[in-house]
Amino acid sequence: MNNLIKINLLPYREEMNKRKQQQFKTLMYGAVLTGVAAVAATYLFIDNMINNQSERNTLLETSIAHLDTELSEIQKLKQEKDAFLIKKNKIEELQLKRLQAAKILDSLNEAVPESTYLTSLDAVTADSYRLNGRTSSDNRVAAMMRAMPNTGIFKQPELLSIKKNNSYQEFTLQATLQPIVKAAESKENPASGNAQEAN
Repeated sequence: MNNLIKINLLPYREEMNKRKQQQFKTLMYGAVLTGVAAVAATYLFIDNMINNQSERNTLLETSIAHLDTELSEIQKLKQEKDAFLIKKNKIEELQLKRLQAAKILDSLNEAVPESTYLTSLDAVTADSYRLNGRTSSDNRVAAMMRAMPNTGIFKQPELLSIKKNNSYQEFTLQATLQPIVKAAESKENPASGNAQEAN
């Protein structure tokens, strides 16, 4: 009865401690590896986002540069167009003045009566002229003043002066031009009227 069975538990406890330490180390290693993997994955994700954003920025910069080039070309074309329009307007203005000068001379040839001569024709303004001439009588100056508006080029002229000089009289008139469009219409209307009368 007094003889008890003795069991030595020390090796078993040591083995349990070793197993627990081994499990702890395994868990620690796993946690470390998991953390490293998470950090690596996060780094790769962020790096990928940075690369994608860099590509977007590069594409955006390329598009902006392309737009700047197109805007520069558009501005250049606009300047060329403006220069062309200015040149075109000047050419049209010159042609209009030449046409106007030809019409003025033609109208004066029609309006000046016999024994009346123009000695000078000076531009006072862009659409006003001063005419100096000689005539044999006052009546011929009056006839010329009545005839000038009928040409469709001049409005009613104004007699500025008339004076006798030996056997002829010197006179000065000032006349304003009608608008070119109205002048052209006036030249056409008498012709059509004459045609109707002829019929």
